[in-house]
Amino acid sequence: GTVGAGTGAVAGELKGGVGTASVRTACGATVAALAVVNAAGSAVDPRTGVLYGAYGAGQPPEPPAPATHEAARRRLAELRAARGTGHFNTTIAVVATDAGLTRAQAQKLAGTAHDGLARAVRPVHLLTDGDTVFVLATGRTPLPEEPTSALNGILAAGADVLARAVVKAVRAARGVDGPGGTFPSYSDLYGELPGKPHDNRNDHHNGTP
Repeated sequence: GTVGAGTGAVAGELKGGVGTASVRTACGATVAALAVVNAAGSAVDPRTGVLYGAYGAGQPPEPPAPATHEAARRRLAELRAARGTGHFNTTIAVVATDAGLTRAQAQKLAGTAHDGLARAVRPVHLLTDGDTVFVLATGRTPLPEEPTSALNGILAAGADVLARAVVKAVRAARGVDGPGGTFPSYSDLYGELPGKPHDNRNDHHNGTP
């Protein structure tokens, strides 16, 4: 939420923040992400009010009531007119795994993790963005002798956990009213929806995330 580096973060016209997510893959490796969501693009589908990153989280997300979404759109339009435009953004994320990755494999994981950012924020990687994903691998869980399947699972998990971390960051953020303008939080506009962020210690799953 609105802590640490997430204090001054925004996500389009909403308050951004810090979010985390993790998963245990089929090969036994854990993949986790921590994201500071400070994006020029939006994390919210303007047609429905659903967070983009929630679409790929398994069960289809429940959209806000149409009246709630319309009220949110009007409020954001009012704030946009009062604030104007023109700010630079950088979404920074760390994807960490206990798998034994080579330097090249870690670099590949950083690349696929960016796909998760693209699922959760649209548009993404603009000229006003400085999006960066760092990857850490502790090497405590060795890959099998034929690592292709295990590595593919880790690469896919990197994108999944980063998308979920963005969702958690936006849902947990608190709105602000400061010199840079008023940025309401997602919960300010839409209330608490099903699937509220929870403690990451209980956020592990077996198999495909």
